Amino acid sequence: MTIQRTSAPTAQRAVASTTATSANAVSAPPAGLRRGDTGPNVKKLQDALVKTGYMTQAQVNTGYGTFGPKTEAAVKKFQADKKLPTTGFYGDLTHAALKKTLAGGVEGPTKPTPTKPGSFTKPPVTSAPSPNFNERGGKDIDTIVLHHTASNNGAGDLAHMRNPASEVSAHYMVDRDGKIYQLVNDSKRAWHAGKSELHGVPTDVNSRSIGIEIVNDGSGKTAFTEAQYKSLTQLVGYLKQEHGVPMNNIVGHKDVAVPKGRKNDPASNFDWNRLRTGIS
Repeated sequence: MTIQRTSAPTAQRAVASTTATSANAVSAPPAGLRRGDTGPNVKKLQDALVKTGYMTQAQVNTGYGTFGPKTEAAVKKFQADKKLPTTGFYGDLTHAALKKTLAGGVEGPTKPTPTKPGSFTKPPVTSAPSPNFNERGGKDIDTIVLHHTASNNGAGDLAHMRNPASEVSAHYMVDRDGKIYQLVNDSKRAWHAGKSELHGVPTDVNSRSIGIEIVNDGSGKTAFTEAQYKSLTQLVGYLKQEHGVPMNNIVGHKDVAVPKGRKNDPASNFDWNRLRTGIS
């Protein structure tokens, strides 16, 4: 029997090839990375984000090995798609989700469902009637006003607006999980805007508007959730279409409340551009 021997150089090349393949394998790095970190584990994270479609190679090339704003944005997008807290911090939960994604086949980022102007249907709502309303006095609806509830307790906010003693309400409330409650029928005048004006002209905004409360403490530090943005886009898109509301009449309470500065909602970190892009 003839034994074929591998020459030393050939064997070395085979080992080198195997080593290179192992070195180039994409894997989830250990948890504990955040913005400002640098080093090989950040490189591993970026390679994994490229592999899963959350970063492009061009984005990585401008800051390979540095956990900068582009890497943080990619981590947040990944977290949102995996229904994790969108902190941008690569912690244990994100590590586990990334490891599972890499092991189970890469699907890439969730793509938003395309919508077209005039194609919105009313999203599912839960009826939670409030007694705090009256008649519109014949006024047509031409405005949508967004508010934050000034707390993160949806159940408490809902109870407050359904309490006759509070003398406040809104047509809709969007909870942290995206669930939409309808408190007042669109045809009725909810009590949400108070003393107000529209584009500098004094008017009874309540009589001509739909009021939407978003459960958020209004600090500017508590993020509005992915679920809330999705529900708001569908709800506001539907209401805009249903009542023929012009885009410049989709406003925040701070835009209509008088005197100016009396209100600041929705909070400064609310992404108006995302909403307007979604309904335009």
